[in-house]
Amino acid sequence: MAKTKGKRAPKTEKKDASRKAEKKGLAKTDEKQEPGRQVKHVEGIKKTALSSILGIAGGVASFYLPAYSFFILVVIVYSQRIILPRIGIDVKEYRATDWFFLAFMTVAFWFVSWTVLLNPA
Repeated sequence: MAKTKGKRAPKTEKKDASRKAEKKGLAKTDEKQEPGRQVKHVEGIKKTALSSILGIAGGVASFYLPAYSFFILVVIVYSQRIILPRIGIDVKEYRATDWFFLAFMTVAFWFVSWTVLLNPA
């Protein structure tokens, strides 16, 4: 038994050393990729915040102008195509899934805020 324990100890030392080397390697690659990842993260926050704010504003506007509710929804969804480049987001690389995400977020916030306002407390 003593021999097997003696043989296992160097293996664990090697594993620990390899884990440390992997962590160091990962840390170096994370440092190199971080600026690009950070920019994408900030852009994602901007996109989500814009669609949320527009959806809530559209829901409030639909509450006060119920005859124009659908028109308000279309305007706030389309207005993102104009506003996003002005706040520093590159929309040239957007695919249909990106636009669907923005439209879905806006419609969801519009619907929820309008529904909350329509229901008396």
